[in-house]
Amino acid sequence: MSAPHRPPAPHLAGRRRAASAAAATVLAVALSGCGLRLETPPPVEPSPDAVEQVRGRTVDDALGLAQDARAALAAAPAEPVSAVLTDVAAFGDLHAQQLGGVYDSGLPDATPSPSATASAPTPPAVAPEAVLEELTADARTALADADTVADGPLARLVGSVAASRVDLAQRLATALGAPAPDLAARPAGTDGTDGTDGTDSTDGTDSTDGTDSTDGTDADDAGVDADASAEAAPAGLTRTDLDALTLAHDEAGYGLEVVAAKLTDAARTTARDTAARHRQEASRWAEASGAAGTADDPRRVAYALPAGLEDPAVTTSLARTLETGVADTYGHLLASADPGARAVLLDGLRAATERARTWGATPVAFPGMPELAAVAPTPTPTEG
Repeated sequence: MSAPHRPPAPHLAGRRRAASAAAATVLAVALSGCGLRLETPPPVEPSPDAVEQVRGRTVDDALGLAQDARAALAAAPAEPVSAVLTDVAAFGDLHAQQLGGVYDSGLPDATPSPSATASAPTPPAVAPEAVLEELTADARTALADADTVADGPLARLVGSVAASRVDLAQRLATALGAPAPDLAARPAGTDGTDGTDGTDSTDGTDSTDGTDSTDGTDADDAGVDADASAEAAPAGLTRTDLDALTLAHDEAGYGLEVVAAKLTDAARTTARDTAARHRQEASRWAEASGAAGTADDPRRVAYALPAGLEDPAVTTSLARTLETGVADTYGHLLASADPGARAVLLDGLRAATERARTWGATPVAFPGMPELAAVAPTPTPTEG
C-alpha cells in the first residue's frame, strides 16, 4: 500500500517559491542578453496647449524674420533700408530669446540629424519687399495673439513684440518708399478688413505720397479712435488701472501744450493738436472709470516739467519722454486686461510708440516694457 499524499511542509513550499522566482529572474536576464525584452511604449511629445502655441508661434516668426532680414542684408541694400533690416534681424533674435526660444522636450529626435560633413545649403536671396510683407503679416498675428491669449504676462510680452514689428514695418515701408501698412489693433472676432487697399488712410489722405503723419491731423496716430469714447473700459482693468491711463494722457497733454508754446511752425502744430487729443483721451478714461467730476479724479492742474525748455533739444526730449510714458502705461496694463479686451490697449501702445518715434525716440525691441531696455542692443541710427 502506497503512502498517502501529504502536502509539502511549509518550509519546503517557501523554498520552491523562492526557487521559481530565482529561475524567472535568470530567464529574464538571459532573454535581455539575447536582445529580447518586454516592449514599452516610446515617450510621446506632449501636445502644446493654447498658450504654448502662441509662445511657439511668436518665437518661430521672430526667428524667421531674423533669418530673412539677414538674407536680404546679404545683397548689401542701400541705406536706409540696410539699417532697418539690421534692426529687424537683431530685434527678432531678442524677441525669440525673451520668449524662451524654441521648445525642446528633451526627447530624442525621430529625424536623424544631418551628417557633420554635410555643408549647409546657401539660404535663398530675400528681397527687402518680402521682409516687409512678412513683418506686416507677423505683426498682425502677434496683435491678434496678444489680444486673445489667456496668459496675462505673455500677452504683455507678445503685445510688445507686436508693437516692435509694427514700428519696424512702418520704418521699412518708409525706407522703401512703399505705402505704410495698416496695422491698427482690432478687437477679437473682427477680420480687420475695411474695404481699403491695406494702407493706413485714417487721416483721409493717400499714404503713397511719402508724407509723414507728423502734422497732428491723424487721430488714430494719436491713439484716439473717433468711436473710442463709446467703448466701455476694457474688462479686467481696475479703477486704479484706468486712473493710470487718465493720468498718463493728462500729463502728456499738459506737457505737450508747453512744448507747443516753445516750438514754431509744423512742430508747434503737431504738439498742440496731439496735446488736445491727449486731453480728450484723459477725459475718456476718467469717464470710463467713474472718476470724472468727482474728488477722486486723478487729473492735476499742473505737472512737473524739466528746466531748460527754451532749448529745442530739451523740448523735444520732453515730448519723447511723455509719449514713452503713455506707451509704458498701455504696455503695463496688457497683463491685467481680460483676453479679448486688449485691442484698445494694444492700439494705444502702438500709437504712443509711433508718436515717440516722431519726436526722435530711438527704436527699441520691447516698446512698453522699460524693464527690458537693457537687453536691447544699440540700434543703428536710421532715417526711417
